[in-house]
Amino acid sequence: MRNNLSDKEALLSKYLDKPTLISWIEERLQRDGRLGINIGIEEGSLLQTFCSPPDVKKVVEIGTQYGCSASWMARGLRQRGVIFTFEKDPQCIEESAKTFNHPDFLQLGCQIKSYHGDAKENLPKIEEEGLFDLIFIDANKSAYLDYLNWAQKNIRQGGMILVDNIYLFGTVFLDECPEKTPRKMWNTMKQTIKEAFEHPEFSTGIIPTGEGLMVSCKL
Repeated sequence: MRNNLSDKEALLSKYLDKPTLISWIEERLQRDGRLGINIGIEEGSLLQTFCSPPDVKKVVEIGTQYGCSASWMARGLRQRGVIFTFEKDPQCIEESAKTFNHPDFLQLGCQIKSYHGDAKENLPKIEEEGLFDLIFIDANKSAYLDYLNWAQKNIRQGGMILVDNIYLFGTVFLDECPEKTPRKMWNTMKQTIKEAFEHPEFSTGIIPTGEGLMVSCKL
């Protein structure tokens, strides 16, 4: 999720052509007044890169939205990959299905297994498919710690957990929760960062994208 096109994204767009599939997704997001909830070209190119190594085959995405981030990851995974993706919002479920059935997505050859409803309830359904190679978290911010704890138990050694929007619009740097920020969300995000960096089985860092992308690798 992002706020506005950053200077870094503007620079990157000079060197990386935005895929037509991504442009089509963004047109629909703009039509529905949702443009900005999707990741941008900066985060998208990172996701594609993280999914490109040949040993990355099984990916979990918590938060499907319109299928933007899944489309970037599918570009890295191609025919060898499968994405287990979770979404609760009915409109996002409908629109992501359109994305996953688009010819440009289908030709990538990446499998999609979609789960609809509360992710905390549905994630246990795929545990027998694990361990997983990469887990991307970009959903309900108040549940980030729950998602992270699940991911830490279900990622393989050498696998990566990616957590988007870790800056929470810059509020995680503050000592007190801003008035307009939900306190539970603010506390959860700070605790998520603390848990990730202090966990002895993970090496963690943050890529300073517009909203911060936390990366944890299982040792």
